[in-house]
Amino acid sequence: MNAFYHFINWRRNTRLSFEQDVLKLALVRSVILLLMIIAVHVYLMMVFEGFSWQDGLWLTLTTLSTTGYGDISASTVAGKTATVLLLYLCGIFILAKTAGDYFEYRANIRIKKMHGFWEWNMSNHILVINTPSQQGEQFFVRLIKHLHHSNMQFNTVQILTKQFPNGLPSRLSAMPGLAHYSGSGTVSEDLVAVNVSQAKYIVILAKQEDNRDSDSRTFDILHRLQTLNLRDDVLILAECVDDDNRQRFKQVGANVIIRPMRAYPEMLIRGLVAPGSEQIIENLFSSLGDLYLRYEVSIKEMPWKDIVCQLMLQDFGTAVAYINIETGQCDTNPHANKRITTNSLFVMANDDNPATTQEIQQALADIT
Repeated sequence: MNAFYHFINWRRNTRLSFEQDVLKLALVRSVILLLMIIAVHVYLMMVFEGFSWQDGLWLTLTTLSTTGYGDISASTVAGKTATVLLLYLCGIFILAKTAGDYFEYRANIRIKKMHGFWEWNMSNHILVINTPSQQGEQFFVRLIKHLHHSNMQFNTVQILTKQFPNGLPSRLSAMPGLAHYSGSGTVSEDLVAVNVSQAKYIVILAKQEDNRDSDSRTFDILHRLQTLNLRDDVLILAECVDDDNRQRFKQVGANVIIRPMRAYPEMLIRGLVAPGSEQIIENLFSSLGDLYLRYEVSIKEMPWKDIVCQLMLQDFGTAVAYINIETGQCDTNPHANKRITTNSLFVMANDDNPATTQEIQQALADIT
């Protein structure tokens, strides 16, 4: 079934490309023929009517466009005959055909863009390869929104995928600065078609976020990228299903490696904006390494910097947030001199020997 789908997609791309070539050739021929008719008529008006080339061109264009101001006209039999034969019988028809060829050519381009067969020749863009197997549209809507609100410097976002053979869904197509190409990251020709050599960021999504075999596909894409002439400053982010493959991904060029987390595309963006921060975020979802603990302690009008310093001096960890008594919300990373009043404190502690609530309360009570 997959092979049949790819064959149909290839046939459609081939047909649209062939039609575009035919239409482009027809348009070029029509333009050349029209210019030749204009040039010959202007020359004959200069010979038969004694017009200057400016007057000959004016008469030719006003007659050809059927405007006919009447301020200049052919008066000799030869001049009138030339006008009838060249413009009335041939020129106006060729002009209409040229316009038709142009509009048909533009329509073909719109179809190619809509179905993902147009080579955009982008630069300084973000290239996203693959589509999540589930809720791909929803994922991309959130991803694109957060990308545009980030501090990243890029021109556009392009998605390389075969997931949208009939064009991007309406919610995605309505988003500015987004295009897609119907292809695969495992095909070198498709990577060239999306101008991967000029991409500033390359994101490789796991084909199936719960299938470790997806890493083989990702590895293949990474290897193909190394054979292309990428920018020196390109940043490549790859999703890795099996942690054992992380080192292999690094060896073939991945700068940032994260676990697939479809509910949080923001994590992916953090990896692009601040490489390395994705590891901190991943630890939040892991039971290994650092622990984020909540301590029910009483704190009143105490500077945040004193709380943080005291816990670090006691090797109890790093205070990262607290519950605001007035709003009931969790406030993270407050300003150093802000005075904190709370009954709940969040601490990032080591998992080997976390402090007890009594130890945290006593350490804070010792602040003078």
